[in-house]
Amino acid sequence: MRRAGAALVGPALAGGGVVAVLLAVAGFGGCGDAPPQSAISFTRYEGNGRGHVFTMAPDGSDVRRVTSAPGVQAHSTISPDGTRVAYSQVNRAGSSIAVVDRAGGPPTVLNRGKQWSLVPSWSPDGARIAFTSDADGNYEIYTMASDGTDVRQLTFTKPPIQHVGPKYSPDGSQLLYATDKDEADPANQQDIWVMPSSGGPGTRLTRGINDRESRGWSPDGTRIVTQTVKNGVGQLVVLNADGSGLRQITDFPAGTPRFAPGGIFPVMSGAVTPAWSPAGDWIAFASNHEGQYEVYRIRPDGTGIARITNSPEPELSVGWGPD
Repeated sequence: MRRAGAALVGPALAGGGVVAVLLAVAGFGGCGDAPPQSAISFTRYEGNGRGHVFTMAPDGSDVRRVTSAPGVQAHSTISPDGTRVAYSQVNRAGSSIAVVDRAGGPPTVLNRGKQWSLVPSWSPDGARIAFTSDADGNYEIYTMASDGTDVRQLTFTKPPIQHVGPKYSPDGSQLLYATDKDEADPANQQDIWVMPSSGGPGTRLTRGINDRESRGWSPDGTRIVTQTVKNGVGQLVVLNADGSGLRQITDFPAGTPRFAPGGIFPVMSGAVTPAWSPAGDWIAFASNHEGQYEVYRIRPDGTGIARITNSPEPELSVGWGPD
């Protein structure tokens, strides 16, 4: 089954630390040798505070719209069985986590309120969803059952410290996330950590990469892809799951244009929202190094970069899941 899905970039978070809470927007153009039986989700930003989740085949064909609600629908992630999409429903008043069937029908809003709840991530068995929320007044990591019940808060800090963007490991035992904890300049610096998915102390993996725009695991759980901001431009880096072997795989030029969808989200530039393919041989991401945000693919070793989409509207906040 193929449908459409999306993600964008997130709001300015509390305490002065601007965390790119990954949203997405997309259009397509050429990835013919990518593996079959998977789908890329993204958000197409339509302007005027509107953006919707789409899905497409890895070669950019079979583009399908998934969402229709007002506001910006972002941070899309396809369920492990390929039948549903979880995403953030975002407007200027706040954001909720919602789930929609890829076959059609209305979304189910899992949590509703004036707080910001963003960036959902499915557990490998599809039973739980991890997400970021400021429900207690500070951005922290939570999990809940996939029907919205059994909400559990896993991190407890005070501003300006924030924990954001959790991603379940392929075996479900860990959550990968970004935080400004223990940073000399927490308002402007974040690194990536891991913690047990049931809660507990975190382990720092990086120092000084300034991760702002999402992160993800390789399907075998041995490597991580994330973003680093250098000279104001996002670049992609790949590292081992223990934090060793960090390698930058893109080198987009300084002076790449800056973009902030609708004024709701942080300013972005360069590579954002990387997502590993289920087969492990490609990484999809969004970038505006050629002028406007489009969806691209690249090999984990930095070779083979190619644009997948070619849309008149910006496309961001990329996910990659089963079809």
